[in-house]
Amino acid sequence: MKKTNAWRIAQYTLLTVAAVIIILPLLFLLVSSLKTNTEIFMGAFKLPAKPNFSHYLMIFDETYHLHTYFINSVYYAAVVCCVSIIINTTAAYAIGRMKWKLNKAVMGLFLAGIMIPLHATIVPLYIITSKLRIPNQVALMFLFIAGTIPTSVFLITGYLSNVPKAVEESAVIDGATIPHLFFKIIIPIIKPPIATITIFNFMGVWNDLMLSLIFLSDERIKTLQLGVSKFSSAFYTEYGVLLAAMVVSMIPVIIIYLFMSEKIISGITAGAVKG
Repeated sequence: MKKTNAWRIAQYTLLTVAAVIIILPLLFLLVSSLKTNTEIFMGAFKLPAKPNFSHYLMIFDETYHLHTYFINSVYYAAVVCCVSIIINTTAAYAIGRMKWKLNKAVMGLFLAGIMIPLHATIVPLYIITSKLRIPNQVALMFLFIAGTIPTSVFLITGYLSNVPKAVEESAVIDGATIPHLFFKIIIPIIKPPIATITIFNFMGVWNDLMLSLIFLSDERIKTLQLGVSKFSSAFYTEYGVLLAAMVVSMIPVIIIYLFMSEKIISGITAGAVKG
């Protein structure tokens, strides 16, 4: 009993330390976004003498147009997540539950994609899309979607390997077709890995800077991260406004994670290890 209690105390202590390490930067962002530059440099975690909420109004005015970039990022992330769910679930179902000659070869091709960073192929991809005259906005979303495929297929396929095939066999005996099996049986079962890949893919698109910086030049279609980068210049930076923009950029990711946290954890633990 003493050993068990000591182990639990050690676990709670480590988790508390980890939580503090994660929360402190968020607390710094929130507190500093309400300060002037002088107050920020005087003390990182000191409370402001008078909270300056005007920073949050400034980032949405006609000077910075942060609301436009925010809407653009939401659009890109929503399209990429929806399309990737369709592509990755169907691909994982075909690989994990169907028998065909190139099954293992295709899975190996997807796994190879995990080993090749998308950013390492930016230059040739940009040249190819330019020669094909694909609009930059469309090309960017294609690249985002392609980047989601390897990891997403791997997680969903791993999760499916732990699902007994007797579930589908009994449905086939009752006369179920492949579309019926997929939409009525498989999709409800794989909700945890779908939630997992959705939050990962959303974060990947939402936090991207490099691809957006290269492919997007028109101010009307730029992403939030490009918009946030405009708050800093070579000569002067209003750190309160910059940090306020960063706080706003974190809100969607935090909200999605709060609503999907349980399914995300179960999707990772069940999908990462094959039974």
